Amino acid sequence: MSRCLVLAACLLGAGCSGPVGGGAPPAPPEGGPAADDSLDVYETVFRYRLKQYKADVTAYLSVDGKDPPAELLKRLRKDWPNLKPVSEEPKEKALRVYAKNLKWEQGTAVLKAGYWFPTKFAGEGYFADHHVVSNQGKWVVEKLTNETSS
Repeated sequence: MSRCLVLAACLLGAGCSGPVGGGAPPAPPEGGPAADDSLDVYETVFRYRLKQYKADVTAYLSVDGKDPPAELLKRLRKDWPNLKPVSEEPKEKALRVYAKNLKWEQGTAVLKAGYWFPTKFAGEGYFADHHVVSNQGKWVVEKLTNETSS
């Protein structure tokens, strides 16, 4: 019986260890892209999502449900000066653009990204898995999968 309890405690400890939400984006695997490429990947995905809007659009950005890094906002505001962190969003009354769940798969960054905006009767939105690769030193969205709109 005590052996089972020890085994259960070990399994529980192994399954519950590690970071839980927040903090820095996950680091790429060894031999893959550099850890600081995460910011470039987020920038690429936000630019991909924002290109459909005029430069004067007001949008609220989030990365993993939190405010994006200040450096990311600074980069994007060069082309869309009215971008703001999600913490400044008036209670679900504005365009929200987000990216989350960055994972690295054999040199490809995969993350869910999309947008949401209010309408007269309900909110509308879109999201997809964005597959981002480095092409001649520049990150680009290679393809979208699992596209969903509401």
